[in-house]
Amino acid sequence: MSPPESASEAVPGKPENSPKSADHDASTRIFRSARTLIAQKGPVATTIRDICVASNANVAAVHYYFGSKDALVRAALLSILEPVNIDRRERLAAARRRFTPAPIPVPDILDAMLRPIVAAERGADGGRLIIRTQSHLRAVPGSDYAQFMAHQMDVYAQLFIDALAETLPRFSRAELIWRYEFIRGLTMHLLANCDPLSHKFQTLAGTDPMIDLEDDELVLRELMGTALQGLAAPAAWSDLDVGRVAQP
Repeated sequence: MSPPESASEAVPGKPENSPKSADHDASTRIFRSARTLIAQKGPVATTIRDICVASNANVAAVHYYFGSKDALVRAALLSILEPVNIDRRERLAAARRRFTPAPIPVPDILDAMLRPIVAAERGADGGRLIIRTQSHLRAVPGSDYAQFMAHQMDVYAQLFIDALAETLPRFSRAELIWRYEFIRGLTMHLLANCDPLSHKFQTLAGTDPMIDLEDDELVLRELMGTALQGLAAPAAWSDLDVGRVAQP
């Protein structure tokens, strides 16, 4: 089967050397529909019927091309989240090459961390697929899909925490984990407010002016500034606090 139009929509299941055909069109249509629905409804709420209706396919076709709804959803999740994280990893590696043997400056770590998320693939209505999908995954943290993606994405988080630890040795790793998650969380939350369907910033601003939420550089500038302030704050914990176990 010939690959889909973009790498982020690569469809697993059929050999790549198969001729382009109705088979390719059907599998691509199913996969794209699954990605859109997962971003809109979440992987748990999206049913195989939803996918079939959206792609004008039947259940047998889903099983033929992907094996199961679960396999299709996992492949779709990876296609949404992994390209962004690969880009983050590559940008961090490039920054490391630029500054070796010195630690990577914090602004360069943050740029590698945040820029790919801000510039991430958008759906037909302008919403970032990764932000919508992550929001659904966080709503059901105990789900198999959330656990699967947490396991898949952990390696990328550790790369950035390692880089921050080299540059900011005054912080314990525990505190850097919290601050990394603070930065990632504020990014997800603020970009969710930038979603064209949200109107949150417009509502809060009322008649006051607001930046162009479609301008990635302006959005990134604010995220970078806020993240830098968060990392500049003094340590909140002492060595005695870290590792303390709550008493029964």
